Amino acid sequence: MTSHRSAAAPSLETRLARYRGQALRLLGAAQTAMRRGQWSQSEELLWGSLVAAGRGVALWHGHPLSDDAGLREFVQQLGESERDRYIRDAFDHLSAFAEAAERVRERRSRVDYLFLAMDDLTEAVERLVAHIPGSGGE
Repeated sequence: MTSHRSAAAPSLETRLARYRGQALRLLGAAQTAMRRGQWSQSEELLWGSLVAAGRGVALWHGHPLSDDAGLREFVQQLGESERDRYIRDAFDHLSAFAEAAERVRERRSRVDYLFLAMDDLTEAVERLVAHIPGSGGE
């Protein structure tokens, strides 16, 4: 019987690099969608970016999370322990973005509120990504 190493799971470093890269790519795409006025697409990309960044940090801390509730709790606790309101409130910022996008679509709010929520989310994702060790000197 022969064993095949190719079927083995990717290394921790590889998985962390994937989460880090995915979070940053999705964040960049969300910013592009925002500039184009594609609020719904931006919201989905921000969600993916935040989830990838949060999962990368959780994995680094030895808590690989796949469910959204556990991830949200982990990110909130990390923010609390580090006294970082951007991280602590990251998922709340995402909810605020979604609500602001809905109000803008219904013409009950100005677009600048969307950009304020986007700024908070960008800061949260970037701070989470900074917690994921990896190459690139970022």
